[in-house]
Amino acid sequence: MTSPETGANGAERLYKSTIPFNNIIFPNGHVAHFKGGMYSTDNPEYITYLDKEIEKNGFGGVIYIDKNARTITAEQKNPMLALRAKLFAEFEAERLTKLNPNNDMGTSEQGKLKPASTSDIASVALGGDASSHLRVTVAARAASAEQK
Repeated sequence: MTSPETGANGAERLYKSTIPFNNIIFPNGHVAHFKGGMYSTDNPEYITYLDKEIEKNGFGGVIYIDKNARTITAEQKNPMLALRAKLFAEFEAERLTKLNPNNDMGTSEQGKLKPASTSDIASVALGGDASSHLRVTVAARAASAEQK
């Protein structure tokens, strides 16, 4: 809903409570749950009711409107949304940089295979693939198993 109090950007009217976890019951039976001392709504009926009650001090000063924070956005209500949007923007920027054909990624050449352990040095030095000695060992064991 869009109203003069909330605006088109999805901001909701923010009410604060001196009691961190408080409930207010509207005339229609709906319950306003104040979590962390805050409740926000974009429902014009609820805004009208709460404004009237605050104006006549109907809640004993427990519920009030902060003059510096009259509205709250979805990102302010849920900081993870703002963080998610930020991370997605960074991801998109990096992705577009990598897809840019004008971005010079340089050139590279594959070097010689370097052995991972000292047992592979001999076969690599001879030009093998470092697993040729394993194939020879397995073939020898298979042959001895067939002879038995």
